[in-house]
Amino acid sequence: MKKRILIALILSLLTILFLPTALVLMDLRGQVISILASIVVFVIIGVYVFGGVPKMIVYLIYGAITSLFLFVFEEPYHLPIVFIGTLLFVLHPLSAFEDYLSQKMLPEDVLPIRISIHGSYWPFYAYFKEMKNFYHLPQARKLYTKKTYLHLRQFTTIMLLSAGIFLYIHGISFIANSLDDFSWYRFFIFYAVIIVFILAFYTIKKGFTSTFRTLVISLFPPMIYLILVSTFPDAIKYSFAGSVLVLGIVISIVELTKYYQRVAYDSYHYYDVDQQLEVFANALFEPLVYNESFTKCGHFQIKVKLETFQKHFHDILVYANFFRFIITAYAFGKECVHVYADFHEKNEKRAEKFKVYLEAKFKMAVPMDLIDDPNKSQYEKKFFHRPNYIIARAQNLANLLKELEIRTKIIISIIAYFELEEELEDFQSDFPAVRLDDLSDEAYITARIDVPSVNVDYMIESKIREVLLSLMVHHGQFVRISVYY
Repeated sequence: MKKRILIALILSLLTILFLPTALVLMDLRGQVISILASIVVFVIIGVYVFGGVPKMIVYLIYGAITSLFLFVFEEPYHLPIVFIGTLLFVLHPLSAFEDYLSQKMLPEDVLPIRISIHGSYWPFYAYFKEMKNFYHLPQARKLYTKKTYLHLRQFTTIMLLSAGIFLYIHGISFIANSLDDFSWYRFFIFYAVIIVFILAFYTIKKGFTSTFRTLVISLFPPMIYLILVSTFPDAIKYSFAGSVLVLGIVISIVELTKYYQRVAYDSYHYYDVDQQLEVFANALFEPLVYNESFTKCGHFQIKVKLETFQKHFHDILVYANFFRFIITAYAFGKECVHVYADFHEKNEKRAEKFKVYLEAKFKMAVPMDLIDDPNKSQYEKKFFHRPNYIIARAQNLANLLKELEIRTKIIISIIAYFELEEELEDFQSDFPAVRLDDLSDEAYITARIDVPSVNVDYMIESKIREVLLSLMVHHGQFVRISVYY
């Protein structure tokens, strides 16, 4: 992976250094050819980095075939050649050859490179992604429950990808064929190419609503450009362009504000008899409990009714979203709401400011306990390893399958560990358990317990309690639970 990144950086740097030199030393024809070559190089680098070496080789073959035909045939034939070249990329006839190359090459040359620019804040951005996925779940659910919607999304994505590829090839061909009568505005077609690919990405990932929002914002730059090159009098032209610019900025600010306000909270809701708390643990945070950077764990106590707190909870989530910390759970008991949040290890001041925010929001003093808990032992004790939390998580996952109209039986999969071989063997007399050697070491033995069940809440609860009781009897330690079908 590092080798590919290094090669991509070197090629990008050389291209960036070459481009201004070419613009200074060459005539107009040479400048245009240099810019076109740089665009092609950056596209190849992008495919190399994010698609892998096999995909880059196949795409180079497609590009070479299309370029050869464009070079050999006269300009009147170029439009159908561009169309055929687009079909080459979309239909991907060399997919079997790409698979063959993938099998022969090392994984580091095949797998897409995932670059994280978030540093130690990666847990928040991973949580942010989970939250956005949950926010868009109603549209994602349609992909499973409505075949027409699924096919419409797929068709729209293919059409947008085809349009992007067609515009890209046609733009290069058109500019290359008009060097003797060149105008810089023709490079504006590549703005359209970028926007079309972005729209395709949003269509397949998030749905039509996000695609439409992006389309609306993307229309303002070409609108301003068209007004500026129009034949209107200067006073009207610049006033219209300025008005459209201001309108575009306002809409962009509004959309950005709405972007941060689109928050979601999926909870494991249960009543903890031992702690006498009605708990709403953050289900979206569950995969990220154990991380090395969000280790400042805060506990805030607000003496209000649960209904009052929930009226303001959306604003609290927006605040947390904007300032990059995570509400991990909240609970209600004895006329007091307990809010739990994880902050970055170097951002203790944000916890203090959150306390002030809550005091201003509810107009009362809000006690705060802030501890360093890198092992998340407090979260395990209060939520993560509590029997009712485990049951609520399993039921939540099982209900999600129901929402996706998956009606089959389910498999409740529990990961646990044992310190002694004899304890695992005794446990296996009650439930079948598979040893996970990759997750075991000299200190403990990790095992997976798969329990089939009907997708009914009380049956799930009964099965889990039986397993947890057996684990307690045989000194097994619960780690995590999942549900499959």
